Amino acid sequence: MSQFTNPEFSGERASFRQSSNYTREFSLRPWWRAALFLTLIIGGGVWLSLEVGRVAWIATLVTSRSIPSIEKALRQDPANPELFHRLGVVYSYEAADVNLSEAEKDLRRAVELNPHSWDYWADLGTTCDFTGDTACSDEAFARAMALNPMSAGLLWVAGNHYLLTDQQDKAFSCFRRLLSLDPHYLEPVFRLCLRATRDPQAIYTGMLHGSNDESARFSFLMFLSSLADYENAMKIWGQMISGPDLTPDLSQVKPFLNFLIDHNQIRDASTVWNDLQRAKVISPGHTTQRDNLLYDGSFDNPRLNSGFDWRISDSPDLAFDFADPAAYKGVKCLRIDFAVGRNADYNLLSQVVLVRPRTRYELSAYVRSDSLSSNSGPRLRVVEIGCATCAVQTSDATTGTMPWHLVGVSFVTQPQTQAVNVSFWRPQDQRYSRDITGTVWLDDLNLRSAGAPGTEGDQGGIR
Repeated sequence: MSQFTNPEFSGERASFRQSSNYTREFSLRPWWRAALFLTLIIGGGVWLSLEVGRVAWIATLVTSRSIPSIEKALRQDPANPELFHRLGVVYSYEAADVNLSEAEKDLRRAVELNPHSWDYWADLGTTCDFTGDTACSDEAFARAMALNPMSAGLLWVAGNHYLLTDQQDKAFSCFRRLLSLDPHYLEPVFRLCLRATRDPQAIYTGMLHGSNDESARFSFLMFLSSLADYENAMKIWGQMISGPDLTPDLSQVKPFLNFLIDHNQIRDASTVWNDLQRAKVISPGHTTQRDNLLYDGSFDNPRLNSGFDWRISDSPDLAFDFADPAAYKGVKCLRIDFAVGRNADYNLLSQVVLVRPRTRYELSAYVRSDSLSSNSGPRLRVVEIGCATCAVQTSDATTGTMPWHLVGVSFVTQPQTQAVNVSFWRPQDQRYSRDITGTVWLDDLNLRSAGAPGTEGDQGGIR
């Protein structure tokens, strides 16, 4: 129930107390009083219209690039900080009107009239950098940052200023905050800092090592790799995996790892792969067959589809099942359905493997099939990476309906070969243009050395 009682409207009507205030009436008679009153109203309206027009006219000149027009507006409104700011900006940036001393003077006047506008201070700082007045630009950027510390645009300009004036620590501090706000600045920041410092290690230590954002560190690895600076990328990777990224998110590592493999940096990629295994980010590929150089030849582990694991085709024509129970050995195997029916070249399954030069290897697998319609059936294939003139080695094709059977291929690596690409491949049928449909199963893939030089066990492969 409300603490206030409802008003009672029954009974005698309440009387109103007469107010002591009253309204005075002003007579418009005789006629001259009415004329005077109308004149005052009309005059005020005209003055107000003129003032509104003047303000609107000045406002349009705030964005003008004409110095005479802005100066004319200043004569009408000499205490307008936005006009001084605009004049200073035009003197700073318009090629035909550049006058840095005038620009600095006008921008100083703008911040005097309005010291609370961060963009006034930022433009003053940039202009002072142009004139070489570091004391002015330092103060201006410090004031701008204090007023608006979370502006990505300001952090970018301030970082540029501190790099220009050889204040590297302050620059890295600005850029670290900038990258946390807007990752779209990653590549521009990396390019700018590398051009200014020529020291990837300094960039990593000063800007990325202590960051909570691991994605920025991995983006830096990709940036260095895109410049073919694999040496510094691997040095920084070593610091990451032993420091802030002891157990990195595999999704962050995959682009770097795949880039190394795809650009034939196989040894560096194997270092990254082995580091991930030691960190238990990925599982060991070998279980019972220690001499098998393939990673997960029996498809026991979860699919990574990356690095030195199996990579599968992304064709929508195909359906993959890595847990089919109809295994040759064990409890599961790989089943591939050619569901659509197309006469196409399919690199069904592939893996990059480290090998030794001048060494004989034997690749084998167990395969069975059901109703494969094409005479060009899937087969094992070996391609030596980095050797365009090396012969491609393939096993016999599997076609029609066949029970589990062993297929294989032997090959000898060339003197320059460090890695091979092992795949299960279905080439296009060139003779009959026959679409392929049906199903094939694959199990127990094995790659072994059959005469490696050096001591036993030194045969290549990923350890």
